[in-house]
Amino acid sequence: MKNFLLLIALTLVIQNYSFSTELKVTNVRAVDRDDVANTPVSVIFDISWKNSWHNSKNHDAIWVFMKFNGYWDNHAKLAPTGHRILKNRSKNDKPPFIEVSSDSLGFFIYPPKSFRGAANYKLQIALDTTNQDISWSKLKGLSVHGVEMVYIPKGSFTIGSPDKEAINRASLYKSDANGKPAGLITISSENEIEVGPIKNALYYWSEETLYNGDQKGPIPSNFPKGYNAFYVMKYELTQGQYAEFLNGIPDNWTYLRSPIGGRDYYKKRGSIKFKNNHYYTESPHRPMNYVSFTDGLAYSDWAALRPITELEFEKAARGPSQPISSEFPWGTNNYDQLERYVTMDSELTNSNQSDESELNDQTRPVFGASYYWVMDLSGSVWEKVITIGNPLGRQFRGTHGDGILNFGNATNKDWPQSDDELGGFGYRGGGYYDTGTSYGDYNPHSPIGYRYYGAWSGGPRYIAYGYRAGRTAEAD
Repeated sequence: MKNFLLLIALTLVIQNYSFSTELKVTNVRAVDRDDVANTPVSVIFDISWKNSWHNSKNHDAIWVFMKFNGYWDNHAKLAPTGHRILKNRSKNDKPPFIEVSSDSLGFFIYPPKSFRGAANYKLQIALDTTNQDISWSKLKGLSVHGVEMVYIPKGSFTIGSPDKEAINRASLYKSDANGKPAGLITISSENEIEVGPIKNALYYWSEETLYNGDQKGPIPSNFPKGYNAFYVMKYELTQGQYAEFLNGIPDNWTYLRSPIGGRDYYKKRGSIKFKNNHYYTESPHRPMNYVSFTDGLAYSDWAALRPITELEFEKAARGPSQPISSEFPWGTNNYDQLERYVTMDSELTNSNQSDESELNDQTRPVFGASYYWVMDLSGSVWEKVITIGNPLGRQFRGTHGDGILNFGNATNKDWPQSDDELGGFGYRGGGYYDTGTSYGDYNPHSPIGYRYYGAWSGGPRYIAYGYRAGRTAEAD
């Protein structure tokens, strides 16, 4: 009877979180070895999301991680094996794939091949009891978090844009012996890339010195270039996800990470509020703006993810297809079919009854989806990415966060840490500076090759600045 009551108590206090567009994590239950005979210390929960797929090109996935709330070193480690799919409620009766990361900080779950539709599973995930202390007090505060991701497969791709307008906006190109454009560059490995006004080297130029970057190199071999497989968030970081993050860190750390404070925050798409010692938002699916680069890094470390590089951004946007002039991630250089907008009440939605379940390679221009079906790489908010245009960016080695922050800051030594123009990151993709404004080169959509601000590390928090994280894939 005692053990039964303990399990009931746990089910009442264990939390579940998910603020991505169609993702739900519900009915979270902890299972202790004392409660059920021959059952490992584990967590049972339901996970479901819409518009999932696994086709011949790639697949979506959910990155799932867990936290022991109330502890500063609160990231839960998973056992390498012992996980079970208790129930498959999806239309496809084949089981999903579960891939636990080698650092034990989370797992990817994704559907079987030839799948398209709503995914719905009941899972039992075993916890690592060897390398971490798991007490009743930790289990009673356990929370499960999920982030929708897209798998970007290993392979070659071409960077830059063939039009003169892109070159004038710092687009990447192959140099002749004098630094002039001599074609585009294909990334066909993760080998070191030479940079400079040297024949066949990578080069770029901007009319504004402030935004130009140092135009130096090389780009080291261990800098993630997008050739190797990786995952990227399907949607930009949302305000609901960021509120969840703020609620998951110690109070004094939120002084650094909370975006609340600017006089026009609530007038400019901000919706996070603080009440009864809790951060919340009435618009959890709205893309997170007013996020600084160090905010984004802190979230990445906390979620055991990492920032992405600007080369990975181009790979996720264009895939292996050849660039066309002024091309957007949806494969055209116009807005003719686009039905995805930021509305006058600041929400990012599909208009005219278009539904994301109808997304395919032919309807990408309707939904603004990339070659790999990553959403909103152009428009909504600017994407903060690791730049190749500064030595602080080029020192990035693609390490993942370990789930543990230091007074609210990310702790990875290879990650740039600055918001004050010392360098290391830049902006890609464009963003909404105001709803209802006319289209331009950077507001709200910017073509893939336009990297006018690709090496500029200014602007700590602003209406149009957002973030998207990723993770290196461990299996091709």
